[in-house]
Amino acid sequence: MSVKLTIFTPTYNRAVTLIRLYESLKAQLDKSFEWLIVDDGSIDNTEQVVQDFIAENLISIRYIKQENAGKQAAWNNAVMLAEGSLFCGIDSDDALASDHNIEDIFNKYTDLLNDKKVIGLRFLAYSNVKQTFDGQKLSDQVVICSYFDEFSNPHNFGERIDVLKTEVLKQFLYPVSSNIKFIPEIWFYVQVSNAGYTFAYIPEALRLFFDEATENRLSRSSILSHAQGHYISRTTMLKLIPIRIYSKNIMMLIKTVIRFGQCANFLNINFKQRRQDSNVVYALLSYLSKFIKSGT
Repeated sequence: MSVKLTIFTPTYNRAVTLIRLYESLKAQLDKSFEWLIVDDGSIDNTEQVVQDFIAENLISIRYIKQENAGKQAAWNNAVMLAEGSLFCGIDSDDALASDHNIEDIFNKYTDLLNDKKVIGLRFLAYSNVKQTFDGQKLSDQVVICSYFDEFSNPHNFGERIDVLKTEVLKQFLYPVSSNIKFIPEIWFYVQVSNAGYTFAYIPEALRLFFDEATENRLSRSSILSHAQGHYISRTTMLKLIPIRIYSKNIMMLIKTVIRFGQCANFLNINFKQRRQDSNVVYALLSYLSKFIKSGT
């Protein structure tokens, strides 16, 4: 069977929750996908659990183990190795929402990707804690727009999941290195939106988001524990998000400048570099963050 879709899962010591994800994948009515697991140096029994999945021979699985390099390095690796023309990243502690999710992607929505400017399908995630969608619907109908439009409305924030064009993703690999193991995903969304790409926002859930799992969740780690990656992300946001977008979401602009400053202060980045990485106004304002306690 030809591979239409690569489902990528980065994992680190998540053998227990991987089982839940596997159950949702093998239940899919359409199995024209590969599951590409990139193990980021797990020291639990992840490898044995995955080998047991492979032995069942119910879905196509590729398992790659790398030295601990971070989620974004695993993403880059997976994008370059993916055999599917479409690419979907789903975390090791989540699952697909229904057994017809993959079938629906190809039967209902792939025509939307004929537009060269549409980089992917952006689905909702259903939270097991909230018992509703984690992110707000933009509409009850499919909407094609920029991520900047989503960002401009503070009520839109929440977990989602994307099905993306693999070849386009290769143009937007994360700038990771040996000392940078985490860069917030907003870096990617800002980059592709600045390049003129849009998303088709689908008013259906593709992902079950299990919000009670907190171990190894980078999005809830301290800002300063990954200061370099956060600094890269915040400079990208300050440089590339249009002021007309920030004007609709002033609080996010304030938070971005504060986080930019906190990371810059922690990394001892001088004024000249801050100015080059943003502008003179943001560089000056960033010093005010010395008086604000850093958080997650």
